[in-house]
Amino acid sequence: GFRKNNYKYFIMNVSKNDFVEILSSDLMEDAIVINVSLKDNDIRNENCHKNVLHTAPSYRMATDALIQFLKKKNWTKLLLISGVNKRDKQFANSIKISSKRFGLKIINEKVWDFTHDFRRTADLEIVKFTQGGKYEVIVLADEGNTFGDSGNSFGDYIPYRTWKPTIVVGGEVLKPTSWHFAHEQWGGNQMQSRFLKDSKRLMTNIDFNSWVGVRTLGEAITRSKSLDSKVILDKIMDEKFNLAGYKGKPLSFRKWNGQLRQPILLVTPRALVSVSPQKGFVHPRTELDTLGIDEPDTKCKLN
Repeated sequence: GFRKNNYKYFIMNVSKNDFVEILSSDLMEDAIVINVSLKDNDIRNENCHKNVLHTAPSYRMATDALIQFLKKKNWTKLLLISGVNKRDKQFANSIKISSKRFGLKIINEKVWDFTHDFRRTADLEIVKFTQGGKYEVIVLADEGNTFGDSGNSFGDYIPYRTWKPTIVVGGEVLKPTSWHFAHEQWGGNQMQSRFLKDSKRLMTNIDFNSWVGVRTLGEAITRSKSLDSKVILDKIMDEKFNLAGYKGKPLSFRKWNGQLRQPILLVTPRALVSVSPQKGFVHPRTELDTLGIDEPDTKCKLN
């Protein structure tokens, strides 16, 4: 029904199943689709589509950003704790890849699969659960709703209850994201103020990803002087095409998988802690390509 009016440009904030189903339609062949929410690595890799752009960072971008921060701090020995749903597992798998990429070591790996309500016994449960191994940091793979769509809610309880004094990252404790209301650098405070004034609420990462998507289309149409979707997509994928995005570096799209290059914010619920890529991480093309799937590693075939 959405093609009755011959729409060719789509900003998508949908589930993975809906995303796959929509793209399977022949009607989407000449459309430009911008994914603003899904982080799945596979839709940027072996299951990529030639007419899809991603302004949402992938799991690999998120975990590379987090692991770079830990490497910079010289916190290199990890205990990885994962929830049980698919998104938790995807994040955990990306942590393993990122750790290998940047030379960190996962000392131990555990899955939190308890089904009982442990709120009254959290101190005892978590002390016991976090014993074992000479790790320096606990990394939480918590991509569900407070550790999981399964309802096994434990991520918020891990800090301050561990066997030994330990830094905890991941989940909502220290989270990699494209945008956060505490971000004020590089003109970000102006963006936040305008959004708050217009929308009467704080700007979220999905809002930012959607704004970048709309701005991308607007700029490409203006610069190409065309409404032909192929011409517009070619313009967006041109190496000279970039956008200002209130993040200190020009934003552009990777020609090998349609992923937006962008700095990743590392945040607590109320504060900005750091921005990746971290200083000292270099790349022949741009340091932004130290985050996520690089061209030599891609399994995406857009042509």
